[in-house]
Amino acid sequence: MKRMPQGTNRIADRESEFIVGREREMELFRALLERRRGAGEGVGPLTILHLYGTGGVGKSTLLRQFLREAEEKGETALLLDSRDFVHTEQGLFEALLRQLQGVTPAGADPQAAALQPARMGWLAALERLPADRRLILAFDTFEEMQDIEALLRDRLLPWLPEGALVLLAGRLALGSGWMRSPAWRERVRQLPVEHLSRPDCMRYLEQCGVREEEQKERVWRQTHGHPLSLSLAAAAHALSGSWEEAAPLDWFAEVAALWLREVPDGELRKLVEAASVLRVFDQELLSSSLEAEVPAEVFDRLTGLSFVRKSERGWQLHDLMRETTEARLRERAPKLHRQIKDRIAAYYADEIIAASGRKNMDWEVGELFRHAGVEVLRALTAERSRSRYYWETLTESSLGDALAYLEGRRSSMTAIRGWETDPQTGQSFRIDYSAEAVRYNSAGLDLEEVFRLEPSSIQLLRDTEGGTQALSVNIPIHKGTLTWLTRDPFCGPYLRSLSPGELRALEAPPERPAGWFLRCSDYADLMNPAVRTEGVYLIYSYIGRGGILICSPYPTEITRKAYIGFGFSEVPQAEHRNYDGVTPAPTYVLDARGAKLRSFFEGLLGKPDAAKTSAETASSAEADGSSGEAAGPSPLWEKLTEREREVAGLVLGGCSNPEIGARLYISEVTVKKHLKSVYAKLGITKRIQLAGLLLGE
Repeated sequence: MKRMPQGTNRIADRESEFIVGREREMELFRALLERRRGAGEGVGPLTILHLYGTGGVGKSTLLRQFLREAEEKGETALLLDSRDFVHTEQGLFEALLRQLQGVTPAGADPQAAALQPARMGWLAALERLPADRRLILAFDTFEEMQDIEALLRDRLLPWLPEGALVLLAGRLALGSGWMRSPAWRERVRQLPVEHLSRPDCMRYLEQCGVREEEQKERVWRQTHGHPLSLSLAAAAHALSGSWEEAAPLDWFAEVAALWLREVPDGELRKLVEAASVLRVFDQELLSSSLEAEVPAEVFDRLTGLSFVRKSERGWQLHDLMRETTEARLRERAPKLHRQIKDRIAAYYADEIIAASGRKNMDWEVGELFRHAGVEVLRALTAERSRSRYYWETLTESSLGDALAYLEGRRSSMTAIRGWETDPQTGQSFRIDYSAEAVRYNSAGLDLEEVFRLEPSSIQLLRDTEGGTQALSVNIPIHKGTLTWLTRDPFCGPYLRSLSPGELRALEAPPERPAGWFLRCSDYADLMNPAVRTEGVYLIYSYIGRGGILICSPYPTEITRKAYIGFGFSEVPQAEHRNYDGVTPAPTYVLDARGAKLRSFFEGLLGKPDAAKTSAETASSAEADGSSGEAAGPSPLWEKLTEREREVAGLVLGGCSNPEIGARLYISEVTVKKHLKSVYAKLGITKRIQLAGLLLGE
């Protein structure tokens, strides 16, 4: 009975024979595993064993060996990698349910299970587990799961069966969220995984066929007992019959480069490089990223490599090998690296569009924006690193943090003023929010009420120390929230302006919302570009899910420019004065449902026929009577002359001014004149705004 992903290659099948120097770790796990139920006795409370150590030290290999031994003893062993699922409550429990397929007894109604929330389905499946089996639940790449740690503590782990054993493997020791509470602290055992000792290193190399003492000494000096480096060194030795000692500055990078040089198959080397750009890959995705069919036999050779492992969504390179190989590719061939990422983004965009409205594609949306070279993101974020922050969906234990953050912000709100520079054009732009605008941003917001309505609505931006840097409230629009939203003073004016048919279209099931109301985004330091980056990516992630987005921020010039730049359109009939009873506040809407999502992606990714598709979509919508559905945008294209539409269309296709001139046989000066006229007619000043405005239709 298969309950965890198993490697499909010969090396993976024999992994256990090559595990050396891990006797201490194996003894500890076996002792935990032997705590079985006796006559009238339980096996004790939940136990959490956390393996941590540097990349390539062997944590994943050890984790899989633990699970093999558990399965051999008849236990129920489940494994999830960080990249196997969307990091939401629904995504987590859906992935766990998939892992339980084949474990729960027959008789459960799959259709009934599909109709209930994933968490309820998971709890029901746990009830059907055989009573004489312990549950061993493992999470790999745990350092990437900071955003759901509170979810695990609040919604998953307390409901596991008695005696369940939870295994975690990540690069970092567990943080304060686990250590603050005595109840969690007493259940956690942290186990550092170290490099191999010299004797263990020699023993491993001997098993791999490296016999010469001098060669073994050189490998030991070079790798310092780092397991993945040892594996690559042994593979390089097998290929060449010798070992070339590398410079000591970056020993793993040098070992990885040596392995790539020694591979006799150039096609395989190319596949390894392309796979390094992807977090998860399969044959189709690799073929798309290279714009060439990958033969099955070559793909099989790739998945047979020792640093490639199977996961729920495909295959993946070992993190350290992936990071090192991609860094070298980016440095050696930056254009090729960018081309591969663009093709990957286009692949995911096509997948999202093809599945639009039929299944959840949150994971694919996340991957698309991981690879997309989006112009507006470059301009707003200056390409700062995103690794310092993550969005965490609120749970019961973190509600207090959100309330404290909002109370602190309301008591100390000051004006926000500063300047930023577009890195591509050098043009400076001003960020200016009055204290009044900052204060009204969260006016009337009752976090506890929103949490009761829909807990997934509230997200906190955390830093690596667990501090709160921002709050975002985005309420999903479905049949369970629609009545509440219609009464809301900021969303209600738009919803009440819709026809009965348009309103009925928003009565979606909770697991597949019709859209989102972007209620509030508040940042402790808006002038921090890295924090702004996270806010921009969050908005794009909602747009990419394909739905209708509604927002009605307190009116300022910068919010108007920002939302128009994102592709939103103002809806005049939804204007209100509900912030202070005096100031007119606009409502902005972006409709990315159906064919409009394709237009949005094409403009976002700079596809040449974006404008053509957008125009065709608009014509098609008018033909079938759906023009302006729910959003009510103005016919912006009609404001432009025929020549201006041609110029605007080429701008949407990503053409520069000289390229537009060459295609239309006009001078660059004339192109600029046409663009100036277009900007004036549409009330904008930049190319980014042009793309967002026209494609937002």
